[in-house]
Amino acid sequence: MKILNIPQVFSTKVRWPLIGGIGLACLAALANFGLLFLSGWLLAGAAVAGLGGVAAQRAFNMVLPATGVRFFATLRIVARYAERLITHDAALRIISQIRAKFYAHIAPLAPAALNTQRSGDLLSRFVADTDRIGQYYTDTIVPYIRALVCGCVFIAIFALFSKAVAFSVGLSFIVCGLFVPYVTGVVSDKILLRATMLQNKLQADLTDTINCLGEYLSLGAAQRQQEHLAHSQTQITTLQCYLAATQSAAKAITGLCATATSLVVLYYATQGLLTHTLSLPQVPMLVLGCLAAFDVLAPLPAARQSLGAARLAMKRLESACTTPICSAPHTATNTPNAPYTLKLHDISFKYQEEKEWVFNHATLSIQSGERVALVGPSGSGKSSLINLLFGFYPYQNGQASFGGADLHTMRAETLAGYIAVAGQDFHLFSGTVRDNLLLANAQATEQEIWNALETVQLADFIKEIPHGLDTFVGNEGLCLSGGQAKRLSIAQALLRKTPWLILDEPTEGLDAQTEQALLENLMRARPDATFVCLTHRPAVLPFMTRVLQIKDGMFSPLQEEQA
Repeated sequence: MKILNIPQVFSTKVRWPLIGGIGLACLAALANFGLLFLSGWLLAGAAVAGLGGVAAQRAFNMVLPATGVRFFATLRIVARYAERLITHDAALRIISQIRAKFYAHIAPLAPAALNTQRSGDLLSRFVADTDRIGQYYTDTIVPYIRALVCGCVFIAIFALFSKAVAFSVGLSFIVCGLFVPYVTGVVSDKILLRATMLQNKLQADLTDTINCLGEYLSLGAAQRQQEHLAHSQTQITTLQCYLAATQSAAKAITGLCATATSLVVLYYATQGLLTHTLSLPQVPMLVLGCLAAFDVLAPLPAARQSLGAARLAMKRLESACTTPICSAPHTATNTPNAPYTLKLHDISFKYQEEKEWVFNHATLSIQSGERVALVGPSGSGKSSLINLLFGFYPYQNGQASFGGADLHTMRAETLAGYIAVAGQDFHLFSGTVRDNLLLANAQATEQEIWNALETVQLADFIKEIPHGLDTFVGNEGLCLSGGQAKRLSIAQALLRKTPWLILDEPTEGLDAQTEQALLENLMRARPDATFVCLTHRPAVLPFMTRVLQIKDGMFSPLQEEQA
């Protein structure tokens, strides 16, 4: 799936910074050439005038060429600084556009189409690969265009003095500007592919290792994992050395070619001096100008490697942007209307590549204001109902509506405004208690936050710890106990103030007293809300007005003797 093309890169937001950066890069290279070119003529001319006696010294105009040297020196400094400033700003703008487009493509894939991708690898694509594509402008486009434009100008200037010199420089430019980068690319691409694959795998392994460090330590596998990571890093370092050696060899060849070309230019300039077609000061001028001209060719081997890296990064981004398993509506979506009733009629649903049906011609109706418990053994489909409801996975047959609106016509973001979920597999971000609660409702007041914490039996605990609401909870709430983290996720759902609350195993990990107090507070805090509890704990059932069991892919009332 294409997520970026040239017209999008050169959009109106970045077009002029891109063009301006290339123009300044060319201007800086031309100023550098002009500085050495004119300096060679000035030094030789001054030496010749000094040897020519007093009359020649007085006749020699030192002011004008010296002023030109200062002009080119100042222009080179200013142009290089401005070029760095503008090109890097343009590159950052491109990176921001690429990341926004990449996120826009992968967001609809969650969670169904992203389950098979490792989180560390996906993060590497989002950060490192987008950065490599953004650097394609500064590391590849600018050097190549600068070499092409300035090379033509240099050859044209040399042709004004000697066609043989211009031909020699032009031939060397073809060799060093085309052939050397091509060979560099042929050698580097395979190494770069292997290094990139290993680097991305290492980053994914590091992410998994940090997230599961406790498990590695408890299983006694930490040392073995450390050795595995060290071995992977050694392989990457070796390949990076090969890449650096290839680039250095290419630069050495370019430097050797520059030296050889300068000697050829010296030969032809000397011949011109002997035939009186060139003056003596023009000989060092042409030689120094030749050396200065090769400055624009030195970055090309690295630019070719950067091109290979950008291609690999683009392929990785595009491979991550697969087709969504459940496509979101493209047009304006419907919104549900009160009363918010959920109706599933003759629903058949199963996960892709699975043979067993989760729901098989199932029918379910939950009226607004009801308190319904859904019970069943593990794997019966309790959590799958959330995936189906929010459109994370498509159902194969039947009809589903919420508040009179077809679920197929609603985006997950729209439905989230009416249904808050405290899932069994909740996630707390690496921040403070306050940060995680405000994430659910950025407009929540201090009093509303404390009311939610009071409802979930966490207020006393938060008040007793030194930093209160500013206590750091750790990645996925590791600084809290399992029960505390679970209740904090329920507090997030309460702060959403939605008409519906879906609680997946809300009292798991709690003692009996806390369990009872939590359920009583929830019913008291939201008497108007529709509660759907997915649970297997009997203590939850007395608080519900209706209990349904999920068995053989169907919803049916729980028999009294079973309850």
